Amino acid sequence: MSKDREPVLVSLLQEATRIANEADHIADAGLPVIKAVCAATGWNAGHLCLPDERDRRVFVSTDLWFEDVPGSFAGLRAASEGFRFTYGGGIVGRAARSGRPVWSPDVAADANFIRSRIPGAIEGVGAAIAFPITARGVVSAVLEFFTHEPAEPDARLLEIMADVGVQLGRVADRMAATRALLFGAERLERVLDSCVEAFVAMDEGGMITGWNAAAEKVFGLSKEEALGRRLADTIVPPRYREAHHLGVGRFLTTGEKRVLDNRIEIVAWHANGYEFPIELAVWAVQDAMQGWSFNAFVHDITDRKRTEDALRAAYEHEREAVSRLRELDVVKSDFVATVSHEFRTPLTNVIGHLEVLTSGDAGELNPAQTRMLQVIGRNSDRLRALIEDLLTISKVEAGVFDLELVRTDLTEVLVAAHAAVEPRAKRRDHRLGLNVAPRLGAIDADPEQLERALVNLLVNAINFTPDGGLIELTAKPDGDQVVITVRDTGVGIDPAEQSQLFTRFFRGTFAVREAVQGAGLGLAITKTIVEGHGGEVAVDSVVGAGTTFTVRIPRERPLWL
Repeated sequence: MSKDREPVLVSLLQEATRIANEADHIADAGLPVIKAVCAATGWNAGHLCLPDERDRRVFVSTDLWFEDVPGSFAGLRAASEGFRFTYGGGIVGRAARSGRPVWSPDVAADANFIRSRIPGAIEGVGAAIAFPITARGVVSAVLEFFTHEPAEPDARLLEIMADVGVQLGRVADRMAATRALLFGAERLERVLDSCVEAFVAMDEGGMITGWNAAAEKVFGLSKEEALGRRLADTIVPPRYREAHHLGVGRFLTTGEKRVLDNRIEIVAWHANGYEFPIELAVWAVQDAMQGWSFNAFVHDITDRKRTEDALRAAYEHEREAVSRLRELDVVKSDFVATVSHEFRTPLTNVIGHLEVLTSGDAGELNPAQTRMLQVIGRNSDRLRALIEDLLTISKVEAGVFDLELVRTDLTEVLVAAHAAVEPRAKRRDHRLGLNVAPRLGAIDADPEQLERALVNLLVNAINFTPDGGLIELTAKPDGDQVVITVRDTGVGIDPAEQSQLFTRFFRGTFAVREAVQGAGLGLAITKTIVEGHGGEVAVDSVVGAGTTFTVRIPRERPLWL
């Protein structure tokens, strides 16, 4: 190459650089660069090949052609139209695969110039050269140039053309960046459109710039209707619009954030002219070119608020009902206590006079009269026991049932309880046993109430054991506790009912069916008394095989009592 051509080639590189800086697409830069190359190098024709849109590993000829003499390469142009250059196929495919220029000195003698197989394609064609244009390591276009006469490779020309390819590669880089940006924007838009929450965006001028499919449903406005409108006049309720403008202005001037970067509950404005509750999360992003943009996810919480209101109303209703029930419970307890107390006085007089009659102090009684008075006495005792139970329950509910724990000989309490129920057991022909371990010793207890609890368990055993059955009261030490059991061979208790045994006024299926005497208070009182001693009571029962109640009581008063 002569020294006279060097400035021309340098000028070509400068022109290619200028074109590359001004072009946004490789197609826009392609024809001016082809013309500049042909003018600087004396090559007669050139054109641009681009990747196929469906398969970017295949290159196809474009209509960007230049011929110094129009029509002089008509055969080649016709053969190139629609031709698909795969990687490695022809000089275009070889340049695309290798990323380096490919020079064919004489296409007629070059087996790799595959278009020569098409009749008339290389008529008037001598040499050919293909230059790849690379963007981010990937060939994004190939430039082809042709002469009428064969030509040997020119190292300086290849060097300059390689630099031209680099400059055009910058255009391709911008194209790739633009495509990536557009793809990212489209992907983000698809993601937002598939989001279940409404997405709304606003520029710093207050105009709506983003509106997804969920926003259309939430606010009743299509995307076309929403974009470009003032957000404050579209979805902000009228009563909040001034505050909205002040908040945006305060942020833009001072950076102060009150709503941004928080999730808050507020109301929004529907296109149909009404307010509805939403949950709002807003954040701001600053762009060097476009300034601030404000983005928000909006969740319609109308249903949630209705549910909360319904739950709140239900809670208030339940609270009122509980308060009323408590009032009724207090009234009931007061009534029971009053009535029981009023019953006690006349009943005490009845029992007193009954004792006078049965003692003979009022005169001798015949056998029939004695039997009748005995019946009256037993029923009077039942009534007195019921009244005592009702008074005890009233004290428990009022929180005034207190035990007086003193050092007590437990054996004496066990013997007293056994003696108290022995007459009743004899009437049913029960075998009533008492088995107390030697040296059982003393415990801290309320002897009267503890005896009452044991009597309740023994009476319960008598009531639910057929005539002639076995009932046994036992006691033994167990470390720092004593264990008392009441075992019977009675009908047993249904497992489904065992958890309710110590509930006030509970009467089991058998008791109801067989009309067993009792108000269902004995076991509840027994549990209260045992727990008042710091102990516990448990039941073990098998239907048809009997029941065992086990009471555990500490020997000494627990610290919390």
